[in-house]
Amino acid sequence: MNRFENRVVLVTGGCRNTGLEIVNLFLREGARVFFCGTSAASVAAGEAELARRARADYRGIVCDVGKSADVAAMMDAIDAEAGHLDVVVSNAAHLGQGENAAPDVPVADFLEILNVNLGGTLRVVQEAAKRFFLRQESNAATGQRGVVVCIGSNTAHHVQRRHVSYCTSKGGLESLVQCLALDLGPRGVRVNLLEPGYIWTKRWNDLPEEVRRKRRANTLTGRESTGENVAEAVAFLASDAAPTFQGSILKMDSGATVALYPPYAEDSVPLPEGWKEDMP
Repeated sequence: MNRFENRVVLVTGGCRNTGLEIVNLFLREGARVFFCGTSAASVAAGEAELARRARADYRGIVCDVGKSADVAAMMDAIDAEAGHLDVVVSNAAHLGQGENAAPDVPVADFLEILNVNLGGTLRVVQEAAKRFFLRQESNAATGQRGVVVCIGSNTAHHVQRRHVSYCTSKGGLESLVQCLALDLGPRGVRVNLLEPGYIWTKRWNDLPEEVRRKRRANTLTGRESTGENVAEAVAFLASDAAPTFQGSILKMDSGATVALYPPYAEDSVPLPEGWKEDMP
């Protein structure tokens, strides 16, 4: 399939893990893809992996979406090299791992994460809309001028301990996406949000087996998403097959947030085999 042939796509945070798989899928589907990372080393690593996969027509750019000047320079490069932009995937995120409990989180750290996860998304979408989307002719078949897919998290609703900044940013992303959809929809720009749960990344290799088992037991299918799974969902939302998705929040977390409690918290469900009785 070549769903994105002759289209230009930007993926922020596209150098590794899920972001790289999103880049890879768009390339496989015929798009010209720009992606960014926060350092020259990360961008080079992403480009090297794409070359190893024999992909072509991509360009990595060093850009910290938390900085307006970086975002403007990235858009300058896209304009100079491609002249238009059809799809933005806002994937870059500050994970804020290893935080203190909420009463002890430094406000500066909290604002730093919000600046990337919310401010970065707004900067990128604003620049894409002003420079490209709103100046482009609408597609005759779909009526759209551009598409934005943001990557959120199911922690917007089911928060984690010691992740106040990250969870707050992902909760705010829901409102931001809906506001963007409301303002940009009538002008031919679709904006939607994908909310994954657990996603397998290389970091999972460093987790104890017991932790991996516990995570999977929190889902209804016993499995986490892969980067490829997320990429396929992003591609659907960005494609012409989803013309009436606007301001939508699409959750893909293997049912982790369906149940009131995970199974090990219900009195009638025994702990999975091999679990410690004192496991929280």
